[in-house]
Amino acid sequence: MTSRIIYSHIKVGAYNGNHFLDYLCGLLDVMNPYLAPHSVLVMDNCRIHYVDGVEELC
Repeated sequence: MTSRIIYSHIKVGAYNGNHFLDYLCGLLDVMNPYLAPHSVLVMDNCRIHYVDGVEELC
């Protein structure tokens, strides 16, 4: 299996929580259910990963 980018979101300037939620919604639309390829989302402890709505979406 080859690795490839399944989604990208290019933005000029800094991200905030709302921009991250927009990105996450687009990404989750192209991800697969768990155990299928492209089904694992890895996030670090960046502050915008903790805004309201992220946990519910994931």
